[in-house]
Amino acid sequence: MVSMQKVVGVLSCGFLLCLGLSTVALSADKLNTGQLGGKIFTVDDKERFVPGKEVKGEIVKIDGENFVVREASGAEVRMHVNSTTEKRSSLTPKVGEHVLAKVDTKGHAISFLTDQPIAH
Repeated sequence: MVSMQKVVGVLSCGFLLCLGLSTVALSADKLNTGQLGGKIFTVDDKERFVPGKEVKGEIVKIDGENFVVREASGAEVRMHVNSTTEKRSSLTPKVGEHVLAKVDTKGHAISFLTDQPIAH
C-alpha cells in the first residue's frame, strides 16, 4: 500500500510543475522573431515593431546606398541601405554575397544581414 505522504508529495509536485509550465507557455505566445540589439521584442512593443517583407537572396547590383537582391524565385528586390539600417558587419557588402534583409513598404532596408563575418 502506498503511503499518504507519497501520494500528497506526487500530487503537489505535479501541480507546481503545471503551474510553472503555464507561465512559460503564456510568455512564449508573446514572442516575435524580430530582434534588435539582442532584445527579443513582442507585438506589445508596437512603437519599435516595424512590419516589412523578408528578402533572402544574392546581391546582384550595388549603386551607392541602393542594392538589388535576386531571390531564389528569380524576383529582384531593390532596397535602400543607410546608417539607420541594422547590420552585423561594418564591411562593405559585395555583389555575389548572400543577404537576409527586412524591407519596409517604402523600400528601405530595416535590417541587412550578409554572410560576412560579424564585426566587433
